[in-house]
Amino acid sequence: MGVAVPRVDARVEGSASGRHRHHRHHRHHHRHHRHTHHRSISTCAVRARAPVLGPNDVATAFDARAVSGPIVDARFRDDGEAWTMWYTGTNADGVDSVGVATSSDGIAWNRGSGDAVMYRSDGSSNASVDVGRVLGANAEDWWTFDVAGACAGDVRLISSDAVRGASVYWMFYHGYDHAAKGAKIDGRRSVDGAEDVTTRVGLCLSQDGRNWARIEGEHHTGALFDVGEEGAWDHACVRDPKVLLAGPRDIRVYYASMDPSTGTSYIGCARTKDGFVYPASDRSAVPMFAPGPPGSFDDAGVGAPCVARLGKEEFVMFYEAYSARAPGVSSIAVATSRDGVTWTRPSKPALERGEEGAWDHGGVGKPYAVPMAGDRVRLYYEGRARAGDDRGSGVGVALSVDGDRFSFARRVRADVPGAR
Repeated sequence: MGVAVPRVDARVEGSASGRHRHHRHHRHHHRHHRHTHHRSISTCAVRARAPVLGPNDVATAFDARAVSGPIVDARFRDDGEAWTMWYTGTNADGVDSVGVATSSDGIAWNRGSGDAVMYRSDGSSNASVDVGRVLGANAEDWWTFDVAGACAGDVRLISSDAVRGASVYWMFYHGYDHAAKGAKIDGRRSVDGAEDVTTRVGLCLSQDGRNWARIEGEHHTGALFDVGEEGAWDHACVRDPKVLLAGPRDIRVYYASMDPSTGTSYIGCARTKDGFVYPASDRSAVPMFAPGPPGSFDDAGVGAPCVARLGKEEFVMFYEAYSARAPGVSSIAVATSRDGVTWTRPSKPALERGEEGAWDHGGVGKPYAVPMAGDRVRLYYEGRARAGDDRGSGVGVALSVDGDRFSFARRVRADVPGAR
């Protein structure tokens, strides 16, 4: 969602020729497993400074080892709140999938350990389960970019002439095709095995946010676009996509890449008119946002961008920041811009790692912001137990401090007055 600030359902203008092509090239990802486990997390189980969603305690679950990369959608209605979180779950074998959880307050989450199963007919003897895994490694086509795993990037509800029907969910994600044994897929923190791993960005569409159809992109692997050419700043990988609907026929996909020789990460942008075609001329030839000067809190790398438009000429970008003074430990910072391209760097992080012994002492990253009442922002993030961890130990929540949208305090308890 490229941060849902402000929350609007934007219309994407598409061409008639693009409509037919992309309807032909899609592959449905429906999973109908009968033995789907389901469990709820009650509000009273949310402990002080604990993640609101951690690894699943079911050993065989798709998210038993790690929970990372939250994407949160909040709907505020007269009859209550409806929250949805898409996230990356890692199983005991280290394979990544995308899962979905639901909540009535954004703090206590209902989750599943198997596949989400959504039936549209009322006569089925199997009850629908709207939580669990919704997208995994592509088991249908051996040649695709995501045959080894899929990681959540962004989800948007978009209306488009290029897709028949009413507004549909668009999921941007990154997948990977192969990896050396023991390789760390995550280019943000490690270059171990980076030469054996290629991540690219893909697209899925859905009417309900659970059943997803893969869209075959322009690249021969099915990805929306390829990594950069040999020697380019984004030649090693393209990952962590976040989307900004900047205007009519102006969709921006912000993403991260890295220099495999140094492990330094950067942020770039790809622009598209319809969400399907990404001309090379509309991608960042050089990093749009690079690490800060020596000695700064983000001098060792930047990544996982999440961009929002707050006004006609005000953009903000939440991002991961790495410092040479604390190798492998990330913080979250907020940069500002008037055009979404040239950015003013902050002088300090907005949220730093947890205290010694905390579940997120190894670092915080993958920021995702949700606007709340009173001009405040609720920040969801991925926490890591140890410096250099390649996956998250859970999802945490922080709330912006009164009078300062860019300073955050962790949510301590679910029942603290005014914390929501």
